[in-house]
Amino acid sequence: MTLLVAYPAFQDSKREDSFPLSTFPMFSRGKPDPGVVVTQVLGVFRDGTRKPLPPALATGNTEVIQALRMIRDAVQGGRKRSAAFCGDVARRVQQDESGTWDDVMVIEVARSHFDAVAYFETGPTPATRRTLERCLVKR
Repeated sequence: MTLLVAYPAFQDSKREDSFPLSTFPMFSRGKPDPGVVVTQVLGVFRDGTRKPLPPALATGNTEVIQALRMIRDAVQGGRKRSAAFCGDVARRVQQDESGTWDDVMVIEVARSHFDAVAYFETGPTPATRRTLERCLVKR
């Protein structure tokens, strides 16, 4: 049994993975690009810091995957649709009573590129970020 479990370790790592003797390629092969691109809604505070808004505040929907899709659809729907979406987010932030977002002055819809490895080693600072839409929160 031990030999069967160890067998994949001595095989060519480029060989196709197969059951029942797996080389576990998701762990044994390096990922060519550890980057991930996320379209996100950010609150820009008075001091200039940015913080991603939770799904319920960004889209009015608490389901994370649905919120992500709603953000993506708004951005891909053209300038008019993304501007309307940003305005809706700004109104939700303005009406939020939690106190957490009182200092948010601007809403940004941005496409952020994160290095997945650096994210966990140095923190959630994106490698690059491009602002797609920006609107003011009326206070």
